[in-house]
Amino acid sequence: MEIGSGSDVDESFAAFVATRSGRLVAHAYLLCGDMEQARDIVQGVLIRAYQRWARIERDDPYAYVAAAVANAVTDWWRIAYRRYETPTAALPEQSGDAAYGAVDDRQALLAALRHLTRRERAVVVLRYLDDRTETDVANMLQVRVGTVKATCHKALRRMRQELQEKSFDGLQTAAREGTKNR
Repeated sequence: MEIGSGSDVDESFAAFVATRSGRLVAHAYLLCGDMEQARDIVQGVLIRAYQRWARIERDDPYAYVAAAVANAVTDWWRIAYRRYETPTAALPEQSGDAAYGAVDDRQALLAALRHLTRRERAVVVLRYLDDRTETDVANMLQVRVGTVKATCHKALRRMRQELQEKSFDGLQTAAREGTKNR
């Protein structure tokens, strides 16, 4: 185990955490659907990364840590989290005011993501929100590229159905256009 030595490593790691931890937590949240668990996962990954920071920072530290977060979420699913998620409550009616449209769309998208299986959510988040290639997603989730393609197709279809049922036409159109562009 390589422990960071010196204040240069400490300062470099502190700067990385200050600038990138928010995005890492958001990434983990989108993958696991639980903000507290996402924070715990990122914290654990950052602790392990600090121990190897002198080596990690030489290449692309964000890519390394983001991949470690995705792997940690996958481990969490496989080992510690053996029950199915269920939404706790429906969102209250939102105002139709145009200023709240983006919030409504985001809430609808998060609700649609919650209805996916863990693997489907991981594929959609990594593929479309984190802008990874199918090969990258397959490597990160340790599955075949064909599995990523099939899972993505099925997940997007389920999300479209969910959004259509909730009458979020704008998001459904955006989701349909997103699949045409990929």
